[in-house]
Amino acid sequence: MARLLRKKYSYLPPEGTVDHLVVGAGVVGLAIAERLVKAFPGRSTFVVERHGQVGQETSSRNSEVIHSGIYYPPTSLKTALCIRGRDLIYERCEQYGIGCKNTGKLVLATSQEQMGYLKALHEKARKLRELGVGDVPLEWLSGEQVRELEPDVGERVVGALLSPKTGIVSSHVLMENLEKEITDSETGELVYGTRVVRIDRAEPSGGGKRGDGSEDGWVVQTLTEDGGGGEGERTAVLAKSVINAAGLNAHHILNQILPQEQRLQLHFAKGSYFSYRGPGVSNVRHLLYPCPEENVSLSGLGTHLTMDMDGEIRFGPDVEWLSPPLDEEGEDVPDFWATRMAVTDERMQLAIDEVRKFLPGVKAEGFAPDYSGIRPKLSKKGETAVDFSITHPRPGFISLQGIESPGLTSSLAIAEMVEQMVREEVHGLGKGRGQNVSERGRLESWA
Repeated sequence: MARLLRKKYSYLPPEGTVDHLVVGAGVVGLAIAERLVKAFPGRSTFVVERHGQVGQETSSRNSEVIHSGIYYPPTSLKTALCIRGRDLIYERCEQYGIGCKNTGKLVLATSQEQMGYLKALHEKARKLRELGVGDVPLEWLSGEQVRELEPDVGERVVGALLSPKTGIVSSHVLMENLEKEITDSETGELVYGTRVVRIDRAEPSGGGKRGDGSEDGWVVQTLTEDGGGGEGERTAVLAKSVINAAGLNAHHILNQILPQEQRLQLHFAKGSYFSYRGPGVSNVRHLLYPCPEENVSLSGLGTHLTMDMDGEIRFGPDVEWLSPPLDEEGEDVPDFWATRMAVTDERMQLAIDEVRKFLPGVKAEGFAPDYSGIRPKLSKKGETAVDFSITHPRPGFISLQGIESPGLTSSLAIAEMVEQMVREEVHGLGKGRGQNVSERGRLESWA
């Protein structure tokens, strides 16, 4: 795809200069841009978003859960950023009046074997406190105590862990808040309907040479829709720094600056959600998460009960791996998943069977297909799951890829981390430090 784009779009000289160019206006890109606007009020921050409004992909198609940080390796970025991000989101919601609820979550065991899994989670939380990573409080509950809290939970549940810091947030209101803070600033700007089609290194100036930190940055060429189905207008800007937060297309942006042998391929997992209106959940007040089971049809941590800010119940997500068509360079065709977003009755029946294991009173006729989302994965189906990847592969180019769950929860902490990287490694004339992926180990995904 990188080579094809370069063939299609010839080089354009830049028409202007910006200090920070953020690619992608999902919740992570918005959080980064808002952080940069406030951290560097004397520098310009420009956000380009290929859709007509913010958060049209993964950011608006998730469970909207504020995760507590219990499922990932203690030394992983996912753990550190989830815990920090959790606290930052609660603080921001209080400060700006953004809708959120600290509902708490119950992780439910339906067998003694699953109780062993809960013990491992409890021990992990203790270790996190000992290591100084953060506080993830968990409380033991017997099956009887679970049913005292949640009378709709069935007799198969023999115990649970209560996670009191788990909650829910309106992701749309959060993104609208971040968007407003950027556009109301003196130095921030968002442009919609605009996609990046080519990136070139700028020539060094002032007697510098490549690799010494004196590069002028990156010439980023964009294409803005004309609204009538035509080619649109191409322009180019000189960006002193580029922050790639393009989500499902992050690898296509990153691959434009990498040699062929270093290029990245993302993998994609679809998650479907199902709304529910019917008996068997009238007393539910907490989020309900089953323990994970090895299941060829539904993987991850199982099909959870979540709710929105209006109290509407939904179940999901499941996990359905997608096989994208590939272009002549062997990369997935951009946006191939857009035609595969429908939620099928087959997936819904699988979800119903799983939900009845812990909520036996639900009725099949109360379920309805709701929506689905796509997760950008750094590992294939069956491979060891991989942590967030936040890299500085070239001077002035910071790239984020594989930002899946708990990306929403971690968004403000990711922004905090990127701001520090920009401060120390970009404005501090850092040379780029290559790949910086934290611990590869089993990451129990979909927390």
